[in-house]
Amino acid sequence: MARPKRLSFRHKSIPMTALLLAGAFAAGSATFLAVRDSVVPQTPDTQQEYRLETPSPAGSSVTVPDTQQGEQEEQQEQQEQQPQDLVAVDPSTPASQQPEADPREQTEEAVSASASNDTQVSRLYVKPVDGEIVKPWSDGELVYSETLGDYRVHNGIDIAASVGTKVRAMADGVIADIYDDDLLGRVVEITHADGTVGRYCNLQQAGLSGITAGASVKMGDVIGGVGESALGESAEQPHLHLEVERQGQHIDPQQLFE
Repeated sequence: MARPKRLSFRHKSIPMTALLLAGAFAAGSATFLAVRDSVVPQTPDTQQEYRLETPSPAGSSVTVPDTQQGEQEEQQEQQEQQPQDLVAVDPSTPASQQPEADPREQTEEAVSASASNDTQVSRLYVKPVDGEIVKPWSDGELVYSETLGDYRVHNGIDIAASVGTKVRAMADGVIADIYDDDLLGRVVEITHADGTVGRYCNLQQAGLSGITAGASVKMGDVIGGVGESALGESAEQPHLHLEVERQGQHIDPQQLFE
C-alpha cells in the first residue's frame, strides 16, 4: 500500500519567522523610545544647560547664578567708591532729626582736628621760670602795692623764684631792647614770632653773653637770672615780673602757657 506524501513547510516558514522577528524588534524599539521620552524629555537642536548655583540665605528659596552674583558684587564696589553727596542741614532742626554723618567723614574730620592741634601745640609758650604766681595780672583794676604803699594797676604777673634762678625765653623771637626801668629794674624785651612782646623784669644787672639787642633767641634759651633790681617791688619776695603786650594792649601772660 503506498504512503501519502507529507506536506513540507520548511521553505515557507523561514520568511514567516523573519517577519515575526522584525515586528517584535520594531515594537520593542518603539516601546523603548516612548519610555525614554517620558523619563528624559529632549528639546530638539538644544543642549542641556548646567549652571553653578550658590546657596541662598537661610529661609530663602532663591538661588543666584555665580555670574549674576559677580555682577552684583561689582556694582556694590562701584557704589562704595563713588563720592558721597553732601547733605544740607538746617541749623533749626533738632540734632535727633538731623542725618547721621558718614563715619568716613568723621574720621577725616578727626584727622584734620589732630593736625590742627599739632599746629597749635607748636605755637605754645613755655613758662619762663618754675614757680607760683604770687601776684596776678590786675586787668586794669587797682591793687595795693606793699612797696609803694598805694593802689595801682599791675600790668603783669609775679612768679616766685629765688635770686639767680635762670629766666628762659617763652618762645622764639628777637631781643628788641635791654634797659633799666626806675620801678621794674633790669628789663629784657623780646618780640616773639607772632608779634607778641614779652618784658622780662626784675632781672640781675649782670648780663649774659650773646643776650644783646637784635639777637635771635629760641624758646627755652636762657636770657638772664632773677634779681632784686625792681625798686618798685622790693618789699615783696624774690620773683620775676613778666609783662606781655599784644597789638599794643597788655594781656594776662598766664594765658600763654596754661
